[in-house]
Amino acid sequence: MHSLLRLILPVLALTAVSAAAAAAPLVLPFDFSRSALALSVTVRGTPLHVLLDTGVNPSVIDLRQADALGISVDRGDGGEATGFGDGRGAAIFPSHIDRLRIAGRDFAPVEALATDMTGISAGYGRRLDAILGYSFLSDKTVLVDYPRRLLAFLDDGAEAAPLTSGCRTRWSTPLTLVDSFPVIPDFRFGDATAPVSLDTGSNGGIALFRSALALPGLQSALSEQGSVTHAGARGAAKAKTYALAAPVGFGPFTLPAGQAVMLHKMEGSADTRVANVGNTLLEALHLTVLFDYRAGRMTFYGDCPGRS
Repeated sequence: MHSLLRLILPVLALTAVSAAAAAAPLVLPFDFSRSALALSVTVRGTPLHVLLDTGVNPSVIDLRQADALGISVDRGDGGEATGFGDGRGAAIFPSHIDRLRIAGRDFAPVEALATDMTGISAGYGRRLDAILGYSFLSDKTVLVDYPRRLLAFLDDGAEAAPLTSGCRTRWSTPLTLVDSFPVIPDFRFGDATAPVSLDTGSNGGIALFRSALALPGLQSALSEQGSVTHAGARGAAKAKTYALAAPVGFGPFTLPAGQAVMLHKMEGSADTRVANVGNTLLEALHLTVLFDYRAGRMTFYGDCPGRS
């Protein structure tokens, strides 16, 4: 199991204006070849390869790309990225992403940080130009259909109905945030439950934090398998991998015992999140996920015809 690019950046004040007027749903394919939500967009007329990431705040643009596009970067107000990794955080500078177009539709300017994304690109496996995070998503309603590799930008949650018709299983929960990550409450690890964060910037499945080891029965259910190197905002880091001899899941959705998990150095908390779950888990469950930031709601659809 590989864990992508965990890049958790300091929060900047969000000044992006809402996207203009309601329009018909915008439905487009995403590239899932590296188990991440990758999109082809244009910024100032230039094609860019970007990720859609529920765990980054604000958004991110590669520093050299920002310079090449003529986007302003405030080098007088730099800082250091925080997040996963064992090295020093990359330098970050306030910036923005403007004149953004996705599948022919214009989007409002987005608050961003400019940084050298070379290491993140290496961890991903190809060049990345930007990451669209919470500063982009915060005023939007987005549907991610993992089985069909489709992404939809909607005006409101009701517009998801035609795109999820026939799905026999549905489960909804308030869209609450911890450090800008959406949180799934009462995620099951065998008979124990605890909150976990949902991270579309992770190409992994389940990354446990240290606090998860205190959950009843969890530590004894872990069988060490090896280790993996993952990339983050602070460079590369190694983490041990395990097989978990207990079923996992949430709501009506369950995966059987034997799932691969990774153990991070991050402590976490049973009050906030004891683990981070990524795209591999959502894909394995064959889910379609509605992130309704506008209404403060997440809805998960399963057992959809032709999507297993």
